[in-house]
Amino acid sequence: MSTKVVVVGGLPQHGNRNDLLRRLAEQQPTIEWDWIQHENAQFQLPTKYFNRFLHELRVAKSKNDAALPIVVKMYHINGRDESMLYREYDDPILAPRDLTTIDELATWLLSSQAGIVPPTTWILPVRAVGLLAVLSKLVRNKSWNKDVQGHMWTKESDLLGQAPVQRPEFPEVYLEACNCLEKAVADGLLLTKGGKQGKTPKEFSINIVFLPAVKRTIVGRDPSILKELSALAPLMEFVDRGPQARVEVDSVIISEKVLETCRAPDRGSKKD
Repeated sequence: MSTKVVVVGGLPQHGNRNDLLRRLAEQQPTIEWDWIQHENAQFQLPTKYFNRFLHELRVAKSKNDAALPIVVKMYHINGRDESMLYREYDDPILAPRDLTTIDELATWLLSSQAGIVPPTTWILPVRAVGLLAVLSKLVRNKSWNKDVQGHMWTKESDLLGQAPVQRPEFPEVYLEACNCLEKAVADGLLLTKGGKQGKTPKEFSINIVFLPAVKRTIVGRDPSILKELSALAPLMEFVDRGPQARVEVDSVIISEKVLETCRAPDRGSKKD
């Protein structure tokens, strides 16, 4: 029997339920997803739908059913509905209170922090890993800008000369990161400045337009998110044409600090 996950409660503002369920199903099709979302400013849940769900919980418990759904309680829920939920399901997973958008909710539900989706080893072809290594380093440094007038940059020497791009045990990752760097700039994923006649060091940052997609890619462990962006199609086609040797991404390329930065809501940047 497949796992069922029911999200109960809502975001600060009404979100698109179908959009959330579609995204979750695309990334984790083996899980049955549902969302009982509030329907007014008082965060009240739809009475008929919510009562039916509570009845299903009672029936399952009366049968000692081991296939009870996983319940995720959102912060924004009416107090009466919250009490009714706890009477039938006393230990739901508590979603962070600072989730504000469908993207943030989907990313968190699929993350290791939520603990809903079983962890698997993330392994990708080496050129894709090279690109992720570059993005991971820039995210760790919080190097993202809207244009070259911004202030959050990482020097080329640090980007290519430090982990995770530069790892003695994975020299091929460094080579493919170098192959991807200028292509990523040409296609707009990255911004660059400096490096002219040696007067100033060359520096790089993520184009802030693509930052949400980069964060979702890293936390959701899903490079197809970048492939869906038409502006990045040439870059991702280049990545797909790379060598087929495969490298583990988890922990080796994507550190926990990078994941924490990706999960945090954007409230300005301060370089590490």
